[in-house]
Amino acid sequence: MRSDDLGRPDLLDELAPPHEASADHRTGGPGVGSMARAAGVTLVLMVLTSLGAIAGGWLASDRLPDVEYASVIWEGLAVVAWCLLWALFAGAVSLALGVVVVALPWARRRGR
Repeated sequence: MRSDDLGRPDLLDELAPPHEASADHRTGGPGVGSMARAAGVTLVLMVLTSLGAIAGGWLASDRLPDVEYASVIWEGLAVVAWCLLWALFAGAVSLALGVVVVALPWARRRGR
């Protein structure tokens, strides 16, 4: 441990994790393959959610409510809010389905 002239220990040395005696000693943490599969599952869920949100917003834009607005600005804000809410709803539904279909079986296999 290094120290400065006043006898205090170096902060970075205090916060650093302890070094192992041998470089090939495994600490029991997740391996590279396991982390890559977890990242793959996460990426699949992210893509599925974004596709669901895009599809929900697109479908909502085709089915706008028939309401008379006082100005074009309010109509634009209402259309954007309508499409955004349906996109969020569709994204949440697709994420939930993706978790049930993809992530839960993967987590169960990993837990065994």
